[in-house]
Amino acid sequence: MIELTRRRLLKAGTAATALSVARCLQSPKSGPNTGWFPAGSGRRTMAYLDFGLTQSVSDVDPTLPLILHSETEGSPTEFVPQLPSADELGDPLVRFPLKAGGQVIAVGILQLAATGLGDLVDPGRSGRGITDLFVVDETVIGAGDIDVGRAAESLRSGTDGAFGEVRFTSTGDHDGYTLYESDLEDSVVVALGEDAVVAAGTAADVRTVLETRAGENDRLAATYDTAGWLFDTAGLGNLSVGWVNAIDLEEYYWDDQSVSQAAKTLGEHEHALATLSFAPERDEVTADIAVADRDLEASVTDRIESRFGSAAVEATTSVDGNRLTVTGTYTDDAIDIEFDKRGRTETPAAPSGEDIPEPVREAVEDGEFTFEHRPENSLVRVNFEGEIDADEVTIRARPSGLESSMSPADSIRYLNVMVESDDREVIVIVTVDDLSGVVARTTLDEQ
Repeated sequence: MIELTRRRLLKAGTAATALSVARCLQSPKSGPNTGWFPAGSGRRTMAYLDFGLTQSVSDVDPTLPLILHSETEGSPTEFVPQLPSADELGDPLVRFPLKAGGQVIAVGILQLAATGLGDLVDPGRSGRGITDLFVVDETVIGAGDIDVGRAAESLRSGTDGAFGEVRFTSTGDHDGYTLYESDLEDSVVVALGEDAVVAAGTAADVRTVLETRAGENDRLAATYDTAGWLFDTAGLGNLSVGWVNAIDLEEYYWDDQSVSQAAKTLGEHEHALATLSFAPERDEVTADIAVADRDLEASVTDRIESRFGSAAVEATTSVDGNRLTVTGTYTDDAIDIEFDKRGRTETPAAPSGEDIPEPVREAVEDGEFTFEHRPENSLVRVNFEGEIDADEVTIRARPSGLESSMSPADSIRYLNVMVESDDREVIVIVTVDDLSGVVARTTLDEQ
């Protein structure tokens, strides 16, 4: 499969802790983030990620390592919560939003990546690009400080996206956003503005979201009492996933993945919202789940109460008629979590020159790699020519360490890697039978 990576999967960064706390104190019904969720008579899937996300996805692993920026001025310190993988977490109060939220968000990111606007998501530029990601059914919204000129040029010129080169044409304006469509069948419609980019399957879906944000269309939280209660109770946190009017979660899982029992238990209910909030200054994670169901039974609430929050240092469960809430607080003692301060780390160098392993040499002896530097798009395209018989090919920019990988190597004929202004070279690393070597490189001109 193609790995849409730059560093590794969804490395998501949140905004400063104070901002996160402030958001929790707001009334979600009138808060800025719930304004992207339109009302509707049918079912509604919702997901949110407060982030400085890497450019794309690696293996589409739904476990979300998060990067929380410090509140100090100057170069931001990254606080990285070292969580076990979602599958290793025994407490579904934490595991469910990580796993299910990751699945829904991954689908949204793939849709955004398909437009060629993946470079709007850049953890190295925390004040620019997309800082908040929303998924509403099959619509994805990236809100933040958007470089409209650069993004528009990428759409018009056909900057390579995750799945090849797609050119978009402007089709008009709506509520201060410019709409773009391509001639390809099943392509998405894009709305581009200074504060957000919206991508959806139809222009009608895009317009609905824009009108909802502008207050011209009914908002889910303000017009539907149960949805408003979900947001008021669980908030949005730094990561959230939920629905109204019962959805099929299996639609968001790949063919080789199984839906957990926790997901099945919650998925049986009409309305639910699960959130995670990270507090690096206290080495703490708070998980909230709110459930509403006309047929909420005592046996179900007992099962949820006995399992959800089982690893929390402090957990509370409340049942009020057909509504149930669970809140749990987790520390390092509870789920082996700690927030490590880290900066940029150098990836270990692969052997090159005469030290390249023989299997790697043989894998590329009938092939060649050529480079195209596109500074206007902050990327380098690496073309694969001839036969490349390798398990994996990784393109890495140095010294930033930004990378893209492809496995197996014969699935496409080129791969892009994003580059930063201080990068000086791009290298090609080929892997065969767990042996790796640098087989090609190019030097970048100073910018």
